[in-house]
Formats: sequence, structure tokens, C-alpha cells
Amino acid sequence: MQLRYVKDFAIALIVIMLLAFGIRLYTVYFQVTAIPDKSIHSKESVSDTLLNKIKGIETSIQERKNFVFSNTRDPLRQGNIIKDKMDLEKEFDDMIRNTFRLSTTAIDENGNKIAYIEYQGAIHAARIGETIQGRRIVDIGEKTIRYFYAGNTYSTELASRPPMPDFNKPGEANTSGNW
Repeated sequence: MQLRYVKDFAIALIVIMLLAFGIRLYTVYFQVTAIPDKSIHSKESVSDTLLNKIKGIETSIQERKNFVFSNTRDPLRQGNIIKDKMDLEKEFDDMIRNTFRLSTTAIDENGNKIAYIEYQGAIHAARIGETIQGRRIVDIGEKTIRYFYAGNTYSTELASRPPMPDFNKPGEANTSGNW
């Protein structure tokens, strides 16, 4: 008999809960319908043009974050505008290293002519017909060589390595400034 009362009690609780949920749903529905379609805050919202500008700015920021600089020099460093002694010495060293310069010529024990050429920080020994860094040696004279490079024939004379200029003197280093 008591089982019947528990069953009735459970059914009564379910009915009461359904009524409570129905009343809650009804009140929420009226609260939602009470909100107007045009809010009083719609004047404060973001317009489409402003939203597009914001998205454009965000895209620009992301592109700048992903940009890779190809220039190795610091754009804020004044040495890019006014070259100091260190910059001038580095430029001179780069110029010397990239010069295809005949250091000396020699004749080996078999009578073959050999040219010693300084290029890219190394001294290369070459005979007629050999290629150094894309330059094919055509002729080796006593103090000159002729080589073929990029469709043209060039001639280079024996030359010593130029001395580094004194960059401390104001006129020689081609610096200008108001310091």
C-alpha cells in the first residue's frame, strides 16, 4: 500500500514541476518580447564602415607582425646616414674581398704558367683553361691575365692589395656631417 503513495507523490511532484517550468517559460517569453527591436543603444553601436576600418587595421597589424625584414641594418642607427669609422672599414674590407685581383704569376717546374688570384677572401691557383668563380682563364702573361666572364673578355694586371685609408682624417673618408 505504501508503494502506491510513493508513486502518487512522484506523479504529483512531476506535475508541480511542469507547472513551475510552464510559468517560468511564460514569464521569460514576456520579458523577451518586452525588448524593442530598435534599442536605445543602437546609436552607440559600431557602424559597418567603422567595423570595416577596424578589420582593416587588424589585418594591417597582422601583416606587420608577419613581415620579414630583408635589410640587416638597423633603420634607427645613425650610422646608416652618417658612416662612422667602423662602417667605412667594413665597406673597405667588403670591397677588397669582392675584388678579383691578380696577386702574382709564376711558372712551375714543367713550364706551365700559374696565376694566383685573390677573390672572396681566398687565394686561388689557376692555369690557362681553368675556371675560378665562373671566370675562365684565357691567357696568363708576365704581369697580366685575361679571363672570360659573362660573355666578355677582361684583362687584369698584377696589383698589390690597396692599403686601408685613414678614416680619421675628415677629407679622405668622404664623410660629411655637422659633428
